[in-house]
Amino acid sequence: MVLGLASVASSAEDVPTETTPTAAPGDSSITSGTPEASVKAAAAPYGPEYPVTLEANFSRPYRAVTSSANGDFTLLDDLERLIRGSYKDPNTGKMLSKAVRYGNTVFVATSQMPGSKRVGRELVKAAKAGVQVRFIHGRATQSSSSRALQRALNKKGLRDSHFKICAKGKSLACLSGLNGAIMHSKIVMVNNTFTRDNKPAKGAIWTGSANLGGRSAEQTYNNGLTVYNDAKMWAQASQLWKDMSAERNIGNDYLGYVKKNSGRYGYPDADAKAAGYTEGYAKYGMFYSNLANVTIYPTPIRATPTNGKDPILNALNRVVPDDQCRIRLQHNRFKYRRIAVAEKLVELSDGGCKISAVAYEDNLKVNQKLHCQQLIRICRPILDVLKTSNQRIDVAWAKPHDKTMLIDAKMRRNVLNPEEAQPDGTLNWPADGVRTKFVQAGSASLTGSNLVVSDEITTETTDPSIYEDYLEHWKAILKSHEYKAYPY
Repeated sequence: MVLGLASVASSAEDVPTETTPTAAPGDSSITSGTPEASVKAAAAPYGPEYPVTLEANFSRPYRAVTSSANGDFTLLDDLERLIRGSYKDPNTGKMLSKAVRYGNTVFVATSQMPGSKRVGRELVKAAKAGVQVRFIHGRATQSSSSRALQRALNKKGLRDSHFKICAKGKSLACLSGLNGAIMHSKIVMVNNTFTRDNKPAKGAIWTGSANLGGRSAEQTYNNGLTVYNDAKMWAQASQLWKDMSAERNIGNDYLGYVKKNSGRYGYPDADAKAAGYTEGYAKYGMFYSNLANVTIYPTPIRATPTNGKDPILNALNRVVPDDQCRIRLQHNRFKYRRIAVAEKLVELSDGGCKISAVAYEDNLKVNQKLHCQQLIRICRPILDVLKTSNQRIDVAWAKPHDKTMLIDAKMRRNVLNPEEAQPDGTLNWPADGVRTKFVQAGSASLTGSNLVVSDEITTETTDPSIYEDYLEHWKAILKSHEYKAYPY
């Protein structure tokens, strides 16, 4: 089940009162096509022909989950494009030279891939072309598709490919050593590929909510963010990959581990600052680039409601509430162990913020027993807290698999990541905040285990164009077939 608490809508159209669909399956307002890239023209650590670029991608099935015929493969198509760019030039359709292919790498990690075929086939094609392919999968959620890909990538005769299953005793994660932990991160990394408009790109890093097939990929709402040509972010994420692949024993505080060993994550300050970065190494624990203005928080991070490590509470604590404040959450689950988030939402709502949520309607009784014992995957204690707000926090359900929070409000500096720049790139945040359009996304639902136990990736950006892309995604789900207001 998926919960999406999305901040309040900015207009009456944003939170429709109708309980029936308002658009047809072919309506362009539902699947509005591929967003434009956000190009940081002045930021090019690899040279002027490789500007730092951000691209968002989404899956928006009008009728979710009902059958594969209703799936939206837009997001998976984009992942295939990234992988294909490691061995084929999209401008000519021809294979890249052998030397280039043999020097390219594709690293992928996913939680599960039920019914997945196309992304796996693209990985096999890359491996057969001589690209180094590495795939990490969690032990807890293997499927016939993942086992088939494992056999294909581990087959003798391929130059350099390998499929790895993470499991550390009672932990089924790559990083976390805690009992019951799972590998739930979703990441695709390609060292040389092409952007969506077929421009050569280096160091492409995609992270998001989607797995590589089935209900949690093309049959539910999902999102992802790709960063291109950011040398520092690539250096940091590459070390994350190495830690995952080595099943590094980091306990349950990966940010603390990174902070302690920051010299491995990034590159020397002098070189970094010459390329335009404010810092070279990840000395605060998370991965950040001021050129892209993107933050990556890998978990587990041993967070509590009061120790300041929770990225979601940290973001909400930055908000200066007023009558222009809008907060939209859209999460797979919102369970009782994150009740401090609900309490903070009520505080912000009472301060003037308009807050709304769209959550997953779970029709399967077996899933209801695993989650909140009810159709909607916002647990009853969370709903009980939301009811205490002086102004109503709107809740609806549909079929999102997203884990996103959109904030349009005045925000103060990030105390968890003091390196974070303002949206305009300047460093000194005013004490009373600055108007910010903020996107938090990734793989982690609003549960206790997904914050402090399992392997996850959470991303943040203050890029306004990426915010607008995510806002369109939010508006699209309001017109999806399953969307209905949820009384509580």
